[in-house]
Parts: sequence; C-alpha cells; structure tokens
Amino acid sequence: MTEENQQSKSSNSGTGSAKKIISWVAIILAAILALILVLGLVPVSTDQLDSNPDPAASYDEAIQRFETIQQEEASIVNDASGSLMMTHGEPTDEVYVLVHGTTNSPRQWEELGNTLYEQDHNVLILRMPDHGLKSHDVSELKALRAEDLRDYADQAIDLATGLGDQITVIGISGGGAVTTWIAQHRPEADRIVALSPFYGVPEIPSFLNTFLMNLASRVPNVTLQNPEEPQRDWVYRGEATRGVAEFMRLGRNVFAAAENETPVVKETYFITTAVDDTADNDYTVDLATTWTEAGADVSWFEFDTSYDIPHNSVDPAADPEKKALVYDKILEMLGE
Repeated sequence: MTEENQQSKSSNSGTGSAKKIISWVAIILAAILALILVLGLVPVSTDQLDSNPDPAASYDEAIQRFETIQQEEASIVNDASGSLMMTHGEPTDEVYVLVHGTTNSPRQWEELGNTLYEQDHNVLILRMPDHGLKSHDVSELKALRAEDLRDYADQAIDLATGLGDQITVIGISGGGAVTTWIAQHRPEADRIVALSPFYGVPEIPSFLNTFLMNLASRVPNVTLQNPEEPQRDWVYRGEATRGVAEFMRLGRNVFAAAENETPVVKETYFITTAVDDTADNDYTVDLATTWTEAGADVSWFEFDTSYDIPHNSVDPAADPEKKALVYDKILEMLGE
C-alpha cells in the first residue's frame, strides 16, 4: 500500500470517528431536551394542599404554642430572624397575622407590627419554614415544599384564634400568596391584605411560568446569587429555584380553588405597584377578578409609576418615605 493510500485511509477513519461522536452528542442532547420538555410540560400536583385546621382553644394555649415554636427555633435560627409575637396579656378584639416574603424573615414586618401593637392589637409574625437559618444561605430553601407553606399558614391561623376575636392577615410577595391561600381555605380569618403577591415572574408568558414551575419543582435546586443585593442579617441574598417553584405551586392551588369556590374570608384587599420587577401583577388582577365575579368583597389599589414603589416596599432597609406610603395605604384600607 502506498503512503498516499495509507494517509487517505487514516483520514477516512478519522472522519468516520468524528461523525460517530457528533451523532452520539446529538442523541444525548436530544434526550436531555426531551427530558426537560417532559419535566416542564407534565403538571405538578397542586391539589393536595387542603387545610388541616387545629385552632388554639384559648389565649393560654396560643401562648404555649408560640413558646414551643421559639424553643424549636433557638438552635437553628439566626438572631435577627426568629418568630415574633406582641401581645397585651389577654385576647384583643383584633389580632394581626403578618406574613413575611420569600427569603426574608419576621423582621420585615416588625415596624408595622409595633404600630399595630401600639393601637392595642395583638400581633403574630411567624417565621416561614427554612427561612432565617443560621447559615444565612438561600440554598436552604431547596428543602421547601408547598406542603410546608400550607402547614405554616395553618399554624399561624390556629395560633391566632387564641389571640383575638377578629383575625386580619397581611402578607407580602411569597407571603402574599400564602395570605391568599388563607383567604381561600381558613374561615377563621376575617380580612386579608395581599401586598405584591408572588404567583409568577413578570414579563414572560403564563405558559412559560407554568413550565418553569413544573421544571424547577422536579430538577435539583439552582442557587441564584445576587452580589448586588445589600447584606442584611434577616434576609437571604439571591434566590433558590426550588423555593420559588414551591411558592408558585401554592399559588396555583389558590387559583384552582378560586375557580370552584369563593374565598372564605369576609374582606380581601390587594395592593400592587406598577414598577414591580419581581411579581407579575397580571396574576393578581386575574385572581381579584375571579373572586369579584364570584361575589367576594374585593378591593384593589395599585401605586402607579410616579411613586416608584419597589416590590419589597416594607423591609426595614427600604426607603422610609416610600415605606410610609405603603403602611399608610394598608392602614387606610383596614380603617386603622
């Protein structure tokens, strides 16, 4: 065999090997794409999130339950993020349950809690599951499930029944979604205020939000760091995809329930901001419309762009003037 023939045979062999590698890579990529499509298109379950009520029978029992919560938090929660209770030593006519947002902690609502307490109301601000842990690491939210959020909401209302006669629940962001779940499932609550509730990411179509929720609920968690976010002891920096997906799952349960039943609370209030870059306000409009058409008592207010109110408008580190506008609107709506 001539040297030229040998080189030609070697070249053909190399070309054949390259084609095989490319074919296998194409098959693997197609399989990965198919798996992603299946994981994103097949709906996750959102119908196993009904309430499991166990209301406190008395003020003393509510206090005991809260003390148990504090004991459980002592070894795992950082100093700035534990559950808060402000009481007057006896049940009050009105009790306020404040629900903090995703990645935040009870500290987020402490200022408003103090204001309500000074107006002679008992106030409860429970820490959400997997939030405020000593690691200060947002990847802790990879363990969060919508079922945990359901249990958290039940626990808050169960405890609040022993603290006062009329229960008002105020929640922000992911806590706003939790608050609307309470409106749909817990008749012990009389009023709710959902501030910038989170049901989906803005500026992407609804079907893509659903796809991402399904996918992120099933694949391993991805921690999205945000180095530009200011360091605050009571807040996780960044996001965890699994945690975001589970808040969305709870929200989908609210929407599904709203299609069949009116909310069980007497009064519902929504507050949104037109410049929200975290929560898609279209979902809030859809839920408010659904509840209104079903005969519920629903009020809604949106801060327009001139106010430049951010999504997290009530954090202790937020702009004091803008925060005051939000507090005033909440208190105005509630007649406080």
